[in-house]
Amino acid sequence: MYRPKNILILCDFDGTVSTKDTVNRLIREHLDSPDWRFHVKRYMRGEIGSREVYEAVAPLMRMSQADLDEFVTHHATLDPCFPSFLLWAEEMSIDVKIVSDGFDATIETLFRRNNLELPEILANRLIFLPDKRVTIESPYAGQDCGRCGTCKRGVIEGFRDTYQKIVLVGDGESDRHAAEAADLVVALKDLFVYCAKKGLPAVRAESFEEIPRLLSRRIQSITFDLDGTLLDSIHSITESFNHMFATLGYPPMSVQQVARKTGISLKDFVKTFLGPEEAERGVKIFRDYYDTIFLQKTKLLPGVMEALAHLDGSVIKGVVTNKRGRYARMLANHFGLDRHLVHIIGAEDGFKAKPSSEMFDAFLERTGIPRENTIYVGDAPVDIEAARNSGIDAFVIPNHIFSAEELALHGPRRVLSDITDLPNAVAPLV
Repeated sequence: MYRPKNILILCDFDGTVSTKDTVNRLIREHLDSPDWRFHVKRYMRGEIGSREVYEAVAPLMRMSQADLDEFVTHHATLDPCFPSFLLWAEEMSIDVKIVSDGFDATIETLFRRNNLELPEILANRLIFLPDKRVTIESPYAGQDCGRCGTCKRGVIEGFRDTYQKIVLVGDGESDRHAAEAADLVVALKDLFVYCAKKGLPAVRAESFEEIPRLLSRRIQSITFDLDGTLLDSIHSITESFNHMFATLGYPPMSVQQVARKTGISLKDFVKTFLGPEEAERGVKIFRDYYDTIFLQKTKLLPGVMEALAHLDGSVIKGVVTNKRGRYARMLANHFGLDRHLVHIIGAEDGFKAKPSSEMFDAFLERTGIPRENTIYVGDAPVDIEAARNSGIDAFVIPNHIFSAEELALHGPRRVLSDITDLPNAVAPLV
C-alpha cells in the first residue's frame, strides 16, 4: 500500500535562502531598453502578474552565464545557517526543495558557489541564448490565473498526495497565496504579520538557524496570563475602576480604554491617572469594591477548560499575572482551573509585575524546565514584552481589544486564532 512521505519543506529563495532579493536588480542591471519601466509599473499597479512581466522584459535583457556569475558574486548572499539546516533536514529524513518566483539559474549559481548539492528547484527558467539574449520560461505557472511565474500554491497542491505535512518557509508577497495551502508556515519578516491577519498557522523565525529547533522542540511547560487569556474579567475590572473614579470625582473610562492599560499592575495603572496623594486611596477603593463583585462578574473564556484538559499529563502549566496573587488563586479555585495549574504567581507575591522577568524566573525555578522548552500564552503586547524579557517565547491569542495583526507586529513566536489551537501548536512537527 502506498504511504506518503513524512514532511516536505519548501523554501522561498529571494529574501529567504538568499538574504538579499535578487530578481529586480538582476533584471534592471541587464536591460538595454527603457521600455521595461512600462511593464514594471503595470505590475506595481496590479494590472499584470510576474509571469507577464518576465515575458515582456526577457527580449529586452542582455546577459550571459558569465554575467550572471559576476552578479551572484556581488549581489546574492546565502543565509549562513542554510547549509546546517540542510544537514539537519537530511538527518531527519525531511525533503527540502526550493520554490521561487525568481530564476533557477540564479539559485543554481549561488548553490555552486557555496559548494552545496542542488536540491530540486521549482522556479522560472532563465535560458541563455547566443549574443547575450535570454528567454524566460515558467513551467510552474498556475493553470487557473497564471499571474505568477511560479504558482507556489499550485506547487504545494501538487505535492499534497506525496507528503503528510508540507511546511513553507518564506518572507514576502509571493509566498502569501501559498501560505494558505501549507500545513505550517515558517514566516520571516512581513509574511508573519500577513499570516496572523489571515488566521494561518505560522511560526515567526529570524533565520534558518532557528528552524530546526522550532520544528522539533518539545514544549514541557506553559505559563498563562490570566485576565483576557483564561478569564473574561474586563467588565468587573472596568466597573471597579469606574467606581474608584466616581468616588474620587473623575469621569469614567470605557472597557476599551481600561483593557489597553490593565496589562500593567494595579498600582501602576492607578498612578497613571491619580496624583500621589490619591493613588493609595484609589487602590483601596478599587479593591474594596472589586472584592464584592469579582467572583460573580468574571467568566471563564470559551475553550479554556478543553485546552487545559488536552494538555494535562504532557506539560506543566501555571499562571503568571499582574492580578494580585490572592485574587488569581481564588478565581482559579472558583472556576476549577487549579485542577490543571501547578503554580499561580501574581502581583504582590514578592516579585515585580510584568514586563519584569521576576515572576517568570520564579515559575521556571519551580518547574525546573529550561526556558527554551517553556512558552508564555497571553493576549496583549505587555505579555510579549514580558516573555521576551524572560527569554521565553510568547504565543498570543487575539481578542476584541488587541487584533491578530497588532499583536503580530510586536513579534511573538506565534499568533493563535483560539486557545483550542494551543495543544496542536505546542506539539513538535518533527
